[in-house]
Amino acid sequence: LCESCQGEEGLLRCLTCSGDHSWCHACILTAHQSLPFHKIQQWNGKCFCDTSLTQLGYIWHLGHGGQPCPCSQGSSEWEDIDETTDKHGEGTGVHTTTDSLPTTTSLTIIHSTGVFTHNILWCHCPGSPKQYLQLLKAGLFPASISRPRTAFTFNVLDNFLIDALECKTSASSFFQKLRRLTNNAFPDSVPVRLTYLGLFFDKVSHQWRDLMNRKRFGFGHDSLVKPGPGNLALFCAACPQPGINMPFHWQDNWLIMQRYVVDGNFTAQHMNMRQPHLDVSLSDGLGYMVTEAEYQAHLSLAVESKDKSSCSNHRAVNAANTNRSNLRATGVGATAYARHGCFVPHAVVDFQKGERHMNVDYSICNAINGHSHGIDTTLIIYDVGCQWCIHFAECVANCPGLSLPEQSQVLAAVGKFHLSAHKLPCFARFSLNFIQGAGQVDVKTLLKKHQRAIKGIRDTKLPFDELTSALDKQKIAEWENDEKKAMEERGECLDIYQLKIDQAPTMAEIRLRLTEAENAETGRLGTVSWIIQGINLEDAQDGLRSDIRQLPSDATAAQKVALQEKRQKLSARITKFHETADAMTEGIELEAGIVHTDDPRFCKADDEEQDWEIHPVNLEDDSELVDDEIPAEDMGLWMPSSVPHDQVFSVHLLALQAEELELRKGQANDCLERIRLALGHKAVIYRQHFRSANSVWTGTRSKQEARRCHIKIEKYVRSYQRARLAMERLGMDQDSLENIYQEILPEQLNIDKEVTEENRFGQGSDKLAWFWRVNGAKKSQKDAWMNEFYRVNWLKAKARWNRWEEELSLVQHEIGWTIGWFKHQEEKWHQRWNQAMKSGHQPYAYRQVLVWKAFVTEAEEKFKDKLLIIT
Repeated sequence: LCESCQGEEGLLRCLTCSGDHSWCHACILTAHQSLPFHKIQQWNGKCFCDTSLTQLGYIWHLGHGGQPCPCSQGSSEWEDIDETTDKHGEGTGVHTTTDSLPTTTSLTIIHSTGVFTHNILWCHCPGSPKQYLQLLKAGLFPASISRPRTAFTFNVLDNFLIDALECKTSASSFFQKLRRLTNNAFPDSVPVRLTYLGLFFDKVSHQWRDLMNRKRFGFGHDSLVKPGPGNLALFCAACPQPGINMPFHWQDNWLIMQRYVVDGNFTAQHMNMRQPHLDVSLSDGLGYMVTEAEYQAHLSLAVESKDKSSCSNHRAVNAANTNRSNLRATGVGATAYARHGCFVPHAVVDFQKGERHMNVDYSICNAINGHSHGIDTTLIIYDVGCQWCIHFAECVANCPGLSLPEQSQVLAAVGKFHLSAHKLPCFARFSLNFIQGAGQVDVKTLLKKHQRAIKGIRDTKLPFDELTSALDKQKIAEWENDEKKAMEERGECLDIYQLKIDQAPTMAEIRLRLTEAENAETGRLGTVSWIIQGINLEDAQDGLRSDIRQLPSDATAAQKVALQEKRQKLSARITKFHETADAMTEGIELEAGIVHTDDPRFCKADDEEQDWEIHPVNLEDDSELVDDEIPAEDMGLWMPSSVPHDQVFSVHLLALQAEELELRKGQANDCLERIRLALGHKAVIYRQHFRSANSVWTGTRSKQEARRCHIKIEKYVRSYQRARLAMERLGMDQDSLENIYQEILPEQLNIDKEVTEENRFGQGSDKLAWFWRVNGAKKSQKDAWMNEFYRVNWLKAKARWNRWEEELSLVQHEIGWTIGWFKHQEEKWHQRWNQAMKSGHQPYAYRQVLVWKAFVTEAEEKFKDKLLIIT
């Protein structure tokens, strides 16, 4: 029986209502008078089948709180009965008249739980609103104003905005979900005109988003004021904004500058439209994108430089003229707040032929002009900043579409990761570490920033103080003057942060010098070539061990034979080398030789594809090898470094060790240079190929190329380790081993995470590995080298400490600016509340007052111990 009337059979149930209910026909309509979007099922004697409130006779009355309009009772009016569908998806219908029953209109309604069809009874009272206004009052957004037959609930439009924000759902995918929710088994079982609902939904969602933006930014209350460029986009609360969240005497604070990061995204492509006139912009230039007409006018007048990059292989420069005829936009470029990650309103541009400077210049100028608020200094962090800044001032002066405020000063910088692919002079001139007021650039929350700043000061202040106390005060005074001049003049003056001593000599240069002098030093010719031959044999042994590690566990006979032949050839070379050793050492007995064991930390790239330790490959051939024969790759080599330096008493052997020490320095210098070049090449692979891969094939190929590059990097590191070990045995002084030829750690080579998250913020706080900063020194310049080394390290230690000091001060200011911005928003809405005259404006404005007041309260509570008091 029906649970409500207890008189009729309860054959109906609601899937949306909570609980287990059963109703009769009349009672379920009564229970769902204000619940039109519930899903109903009816018992057919064997099972429950889907039905609907409309099929049960439900009528949706508008204008009288759910009750029928008294003026519609028994009235004579036109009734639409859809028979055909026009090109826009609306039914043209035929008209009939009735004099007895109130007429209804069939309305298709899209809700967050599916697509529904309801019979609507309009209000016909004198002075009643138009039909589309009646729908809006009922929480329904009409697809048409003239004769609405399709509507969307406010709820489904709000849900789509959240889905698009968090799940990146497109309008078409979202609507397909609604069709599945309506009928999962037969999603195509919809009336004819519903095939156009996807198009309607896309357009209506655009209108809804525009309306919500205008309402939330106060343009519903200030209806006489039209929004200007970027007025429908949120500004950054923590950025300095004079007159809004800053004190009046802010000009005296040297920390105040705008800090922007610029980059492009080439995956945000836009295809050419077949009918571009149908894509009507509702808020052109009012959000984050620039105004289209003005932007196109700028592009038509601007002249792009055709210069190739004079620094490194930057895709943004060298590929700037790449054209894609099938694309309306090849990507987008944006200017964002470097410290907080928010996009700058009215500063996002489309790319037409790659990342050209004319596009980036327009974005930067819009960001500075629209949001500088009188702040003269702007820091621009750009991955090709060293090239961009060369012609920026000239482009602004020569292009009518570009301008900057008077007294504007633009500083260019490059993020730490991108610096690894730049030439050496860029390190000092464009590093964030050497820009006064830069702080530490990342987008962590203010609370985490505060914690990191305190830890950063603690970690950098003590080492700097210890270094300062150990150095001559007169030299420190000179270095402080150099630093002050560099901060003021910048440019080449920043080269004080680079070593001024000549580039470290290569092995070829050292070999030439030693060969010219070897007769005088050792009394015998050929010793230099013999030592170099031994170093080359070490590299050959390393290469053979690498080949064995890369051999698959199910290696073919041909692969095994090829490796065995390499082994035999290498063994013959080593034997010949040892035969020559007797003549070179004049009969001095050397140790059995150092047997090098590869560091497993730098063999991982070899091991990626094959687990050679678990499945070792047997290369031995019993017919060719005798018992206990040592494989060629494991043979010890007779070298002067085989004998520890403190155990050598022969003058001739000491001379040989001196020659090997010089050659080992050249070997180490060559390895460091190759490591730097290989890491830069790997960065280019990830940036140009791996990140832009548009298929599984190109992605796999890029990964293989990056892996091959990493195999080379590990090979150079192992060679460097052998050179360093030999230098240690040859008696190199400890200062040189600790300061010039330091140990290389695996984490100093791991750039994968930095590259795959290259657009992340926080690169300004990364510390470059030591081999990016040290070039080595010649033996004849040892004293000058140590002085230069201490100078550069003292300046860099001071810079690190200064940046963390700035970071703490900046975070404390930003906390105050954030609270001030919240208070400013609260005051604006409070003013709108006082001035509101229309129904609904006052409640909405006051609700916004409460929202911003809640932000203020929460911020003050969280920051109460960290707030910098600014008067």
